[in-house]
Amino acid sequence: MMLRRVDTSTGLQPSPAPAAFVVARHDLEEQTGVVSVAGDLDLSTAPRLKWVLLESFEAGNTRLVIDLSHVTFMDSTALGVLVNIKRQFDEDGRLAIVCAREKILQIFELSGTDGVFTIQSTLEQALEYVRGQGARAS
Repeated sequence: MMLRRVDTSTGLQPSPAPAAFVVARHDLEEQTGVVSVAGDLDLSTAPRLKWVLLESFEAGNTRLVIDLSHVTFMDSTALGVLVNIKRQFDEDGRLAIVCAREKILQIFELSGTDGVFTIQSTLEQALEYVRGQGARAS
């Protein structure tokens, strides 16, 4: 018996592979840290973000920036992680999110959490805010 290869392609280009998920923590100075995220933030990657954020908080980072500049997708699971870490901060702590992507900003707006978080368009603005040098912005 001889096997033949059958072409089942539809002629469409394959969809690109999803971007690799990366989450990195950087302690800048006493009490100030940045957690940078890249790729898709969803059900499968949100737990990694949660653990890095908790590590940062437990390390004493009461002034924290979460940089979502390179996030390509975010679902409600990831949003829940962000809301939960926000609840960890007391009145002396400061948390800011860096996000300029319209698609990701819409998730905050549609969920009504855009008023819960301080969202800045650049890392520099977010760092100024958490250090007490800048005003609240969305």
